[in-house]
Amino acid sequence: MKIEYTKGDATSPTLAGNKIIVHICNDIGAWGKGFVMAISKKWKEPAKQYKAWYKSQDGFALGEVQFVQVEDDTWIANMIGQHKIYKD
Repeated sequence: MKIEYTKGDATSPTLAGNKIIVHICNDIGAWGKGFVMAISKKWKEPAKQYKAWYKSQDGFALGEVQFVQVEDDTWIANMIGQHKIYKD
């Protein structure tokens, strides 16, 4: 298996076929820093769905993933992979 690196806008994958853009979310319902800003600039639904998921607490836990379809062939994977937020 070989890893290929591609430079460009991660919110605009260039490959044909289905695409999943995976990013790490925190487990406290906070959305507004880092890569999510680029996601939110292009699509509103991933933030909306993440916040609704947090509010419901239905399966909202570390290691869980929420898939949000944003285009016919593109999904955003909101992956809960960060516990809390730590500031310096």
